[in-house]
Amino acid sequence: MLAVGLLALIFAALPTATLLFVGMVPTLVAFIVDMTPGRYLARCVAGMNLAGLAPFLHHLWARGHTMTLALDIVTDVFAWFAIYGASALGWLLFLGLPGAVSMFRMLNGKRRTYMLREKQKQLVNEWGDSILPAEAKAAKESAAEPEVRSGAAVALDEAIRAERGRG
Repeated sequence: MLAVGLLALIFAALPTATLLFVGMVPTLVAFIVDMTPGRYLARCVAGMNLAGLAPFLHHLWARGHTMTLALDIVTDVFAWFAIYGASALGWLLFLGLPGAVSMFRMLNGKRRTYMLREKQKQLVNEWGDSILPAEAKAAKESAAEPEVRSGAAVALDEAIRAERGRG
């Protein structure tokens, strides 16, 4: 079915097919190279590749849709730079975004842990030792700091310091 569609595109719109064939080579390469289950590399490259190709397709369609104009676009160095540069941005998105997202999620998790520990300290100061987990009670008993606040708050401070040392 795909082959029939491609043949119809070639016969009905040869200039567009020529421009698409030359311009979408990075997507074809990404599709061949990508072995991940969702083919996310191919998706990133295809989207950016089409975005880079769109202005030239519009130029082709607006100026007469001739084979001469299609070949002029294909032989233009700046068109190649724009189309393949957009494809390169798709590769960079695929390579860079997972690391950036995981770093953001890790930092967000650390911030949330810190905020919850602070809230827990407030609750211990307000309610006393009865709401502490067993580990914090054991840490409180071994604490040798002077008691300006409740022992539970001091134990939670130690737990926070220990967690920061691990993180």
